[in-house]
Parts: sequence; C-alpha cells; structure tokens
Amino acid sequence: MYAFKKSGIYGDYDVIDELDVVTYTESLPVYHDPIEDVSEFKKVSAQYFTPSNLKSGLARSRENIADIQGITFDLDKVYDWSELMYDFYTMMTKSEIEMYLWKTPSAIASGGHENGSRLFVPLGKSIEPELLPKAVDELTKLFILGGFNLLSYGADLQASKTVGRLMGLPLQKKDTIVPWDIENRKRYKIQAELDRSTFQSTSEGEFIGALNDEPTIENMASFMERYAGKHRVTFNVGERDNSLTRMLGALKKAFDDIDQDDLIGAFYEAGIAQTLDNPEKDISVKARRLLK
Repeated sequence: MYAFKKSGIYGDYDVIDELDVVTYTESLPVYHDPIEDVSEFKKVSAQYFTPSNLKSGLARSRENIADIQGITFDLDKVYDWSELMYDFYTMMTKSEIEMYLWKTPSAIASGGHENGSRLFVPLGKSIEPELLPKAVDELTKLFILGGFNLLSYGADLQASKTVGRLMGLPLQKKDTIVPWDIENRKRYKIQAELDRSTFQSTSEGEFIGALNDEPTIENMASFMERYAGKHRVTFNVGERDNSLTRMLGALKKAFDDIDQDDLIGAFYEAGIAQTLDNPEKDISVKARRLLK
C-alpha cells in the first residue's frame, strides 16, 4: 500500500495498493491550467504520494512510515530541459530500469523554478527507512556511472533522504516521461545493507548512544527521529513551537558544539524542517537562544 494524498499537504494519508504512473499520466490533460499561486496550489490542490507502507492507521508522520518502496529526486536547476531529457532517455535505454520524470508545479507556473523536475525510481524490493540515505547515494552513483549526473541538475539529495517526504505527482502529459516498454523494465533493487551496529538505541536512557557521537547531520537526524518516535513529538499546526523547543533542548543535552548549518541540515534530513512555515528562520532563532 502506498501512502497517497489526494489534494494538498494537510490531513491524513489515503492509501492505494500500487501507484501506476503510466495509467495515472494517461488520465491527465495534455496541458495543465495556468497556476497563479504556486504556494496555495501546493497546499490545497496538488496531488502527492509517499512510496511507503504505513504502520497503522492513516496518520501523516515520519514515525508511521513502515518502509520505502521508491526513491525520489528533486532536480531544481534544470537550465536546459532538452539536455535533461537526453540524459534521462539515454539512461533509460542503457539500464532498462523503470523510472519516471516530470515537471513540478513551480516549473509550470510563471516565475517559478525554470524546468524544475522530479525523478521517481520505484524499487524492486522495499527497504527499511533507516537505509534510505545509503540507497539515495547508491542510486546517485549508479546514474553518474551511466552518464546521468543528477548533481548537474541541482539534485537535492538531502530532500531525497527524508523519510515520509511527500512527492508531487505529474500535472500534465506534456513533459512527463514514462517508460515506452514498461513490460520489459526492471525495478532496481538496492544493494546496500543496513548495519544496525551503527545505530545506537536510546531505549534504556534518554541520551545513551548520542552523548559520545559527533554532531554530524546524520547523527543529529538519527537522534531526532528516535527522540520524536519515543516521546511522540509531532509538528502539527499548533504544536510546532513547543515541539521545536523540546527537540532543541534534547539536542543540547545530547551533543556539544553544534554547527548551525549542520543543525538545519539535520532538521531537513529528519523530515522536520519541511513541516515548518519558515524552517531556516524558525530553527535559527530558537537555536541561538536555546543552544547557548
């Protein structure tokens, strides 16, 4: 079952058995109606999905994500759409991997990200959420070896490594590329394996396993995910200010000499920054006060 959002970013997930991007694209108009207000469109109208099973119910939260069934990439610096299409088609032909490409609402609306695009690679075998960072790195390297350097198109790898992140669905047939021979395509299987010895538990004490760690983005993000799950810290509307204060207080106890840029990066990797209205400002202002 894929976690799925019919309209906008708020509320619970819906679920579907399988997201058939080819069939979905066939149902779309050739051109989408002009988007006047991109921010409002994303909040209330756009359709999203998270290629994951849910642990229970329909709650939209990182701790409710059971697995990862596909990898998504944000390509936000596409200066030449024809060049991107060429690299994408070449990779599809060489690899026989099932993958999809489409433009974002910001790319379709005037004044948005020029040619901003999304790349989706469904997996042949689901992976555990903790393995997502390694899986993203593995696919990125595989594409580079195949002559398709996602980094040349501004790929936001931190966003790809965010568990439970919503992925906007295609809006129109134009500039949406799906496999022309889907029956012959193979879904990529991640080769990396999860080494749980590198993940230290906090189940026996509040900060055991974190106190001796370096305050890297990965270590802080892992700590925040465990802390949020254990204490049921959520960032829904009306809870964000208090939850952010709690999380920063926990980080202060767990780590020394936290770098501001790494802190913000960790909040993005843990999937928290994306829930805030002004993430950089909200985190920075509180951090300056609470992490003294």
